[in-house]
Amino acid sequence: MSVGKQVRMRRLMGPSGRMLAITIDHPITRGVLPGLENIRETMKKVVDGMPDAITMHKGIAEKVFAPYAGQAAMILKISAYSTQYHPHYDAPVADVEEAVRLGADAVSVGCIVGGPEQAEQLSFLGRMSKEAQSMGMPLVAHIYPKGTMIKDPHDAKAVRYAARVGAELGVDIIKTLWTGSAESFRSVVEGCPAIVALAGGEMGETLEDYLRMTHEALDVGLGGVTYGRFVWSHPHTSSVIKALNALIHKNASVAESLKVYEADVAAGAQ
Repeated sequence: MSVGKQVRMRRLMGPSGRMLAITIDHPITRGVLPGLENIRETMKKVVDGMPDAITMHKGIAEKVFAPYAGQAAMILKISAYSTQYHPHYDAPVADVEEAVRLGADAVSVGCIVGGPEQAEQLSFLGRMSKEAQSMGMPLVAHIYPKGTMIKDPHDAKAVRYAARVGAELGVDIIKTLWTGSAESFRSVVEGCPAIVALAGGEMGETLEDYLRMTHEALDVGLGGVTYGRFVWSHPHTSSVIKALNALIHKNASVAESLKVYEADVAAGAQ
């Protein structure tokens, strides 16, 4: 690993050696969701929570993130898919050179496996892996088994396959889906010689649900999280991130993390 890549990886990973990242790259994928309409306001809330890193597209990096440079690592998303218009294909929208120019600490690529589009997706991922490696840039990949040949994208065998695909192609940090239980997710982590990070999505209804899922995954070797919707759609975004910080970096229990959240909300209300 080059010195440049080591430096950037250390910026991504928190004091525990795990990563707490927040994603705000959703508008191309899912539309301008509640919580992302005023991106400047949301960016401030996210940064105030002190995550290790924030994933965003290049336009938001240039227009919104600059005042917060140095307060969180930037992960530049260089591809995008749309659940409505092209649900099985991540289109290239940026490159590693742009990431270097913008001061990013990593690049992030989406990859949908489990369907006929997979071949082209893997070709792109392989090229980006080579390009990132040549520039000392860590590569994050959002790899989901959501292709048209997949019946259940949360099936442990499908998720395990998706994660291993990323590792095989040189990805450093693989964001993928929760399989429903700690035991089934253990097979994903053990079968992947790269850092496995957990996506949030719609895997719970309350903050406690997400904290519990995160805690169970950490117990079986999870390397971090890259959460989005449930964080910035929450009325107390910064407090949610601080609770996750306690869980991920300070080995707090779910109950202790909830107390961190409650105390921060109370302090903000005074």
